[in-house]
Amino acid sequence: MVETLEEDEPVPLLNMRNHWARSGGQPGRAGRRLVARSRDGGASWTEPIADEALVEPTCQASLLRYSWAADGPSRIVFANPAARSRTNMTVRLSYDEGRTWTVSRQVYAGSSAYCSLAVLPDGRIGLLYERDDYGEIAFASFTLAWLTESEARPQAQRQ
Repeated sequence: MVETLEEDEPVPLLNMRNHWARSGGQPGRAGRRLVARSRDGGASWTEPIADEALVEPTCQASLLRYSWAADGPSRIVFANPAARSRTNMTVRLSYDEGRTWTVSRQVYAGSSAYCSLAVLPDGRIGLLYERDDYGEIAFASFTLAWLTESEARPQAQRQ
């Protein structure tokens, strides 16, 4: 969940995993993250809709606000295993309050699952994630330049 702005008003954005593939209730909506927004501070929410850009295998993901428009570009960062299976750990960037994800970079091609993003004290982005069939916890750190340009691969550290 992150706070977004719509017409200068705070609007919480909830980005959630999608269990429709497992439940069989709505198979046409499976395989994508669901998103909902609240215009009343969380008392009620829009109907969850599938975000077609955010492919997922039904897995925990991570979402964070990197910067606000008042401080430069508005940036929201998202990470998940971006495939129908728990593989392809990918980080995405949105400049429009999570409506579209115009930037996407692969962090790890192999098996990967639960992840958590953080903004590090030096402004880099940290990503902690499971990989290699849950056998390792890995940490990758990268700059916005790497995410948006062709800088070197993120620095991965095994834990």
